[in-house]
Amino acid sequence: MLNTFHIAIASGLGAGFLRPGPGTWGTLVGALMIYILYLTGMSSHVHLLLLLILVTLLGYVSIARLPKDWEHDDQRIVVDEIAGLLTTLLWIPINLTNVILAFTLFRIYDIFKPFGIRKFDDSKTSWSVLVDDLVAGVYANVTLRLLLIFLAWI
Repeated sequence: MLNTFHIAIASGLGAGFLRPGPGTWGTLVGALMIYILYLTGMSSHVHLLLLLILVTLLGYVSIARLPKDWEHDDQRIVVDEIAGLLTTLLWIPINLTNVILAFTLFRIYDIFKPFGIRKFDDSKTSWSVLVDDLVAGVYANVTLRLLLIFLAWI
């Protein structure tokens, strides 16, 4: 039973089992979580930060307790993508346009891992599975902020 709980958390409630592109499906779960917060009126920066902390901590614990046949940073693990998208939207106004931009920017940084992002996964720990996506989320957040400033300026 406990193993099922950890698999459900790590796989983004099963999104990690979807093909093709389980990371994209996991990021979509994150977008749906943000949309639910928005619909319930709980999309403040504090709510998003608390959700990020909860997802990251649950993800860390669940990744560490996955069955031994799961590889390090297994494709089925998508809780890191959820945390990365939440990071991308920290202190950004939540609206459909910004969520779509955040989704796109995060996936670009997560897939291509530029600017040393890949180095964060080198230690092969449960924490490193999450950290590379959190860093990709920070890069996407900064890029989104710059893009929003540019769009407001033109």
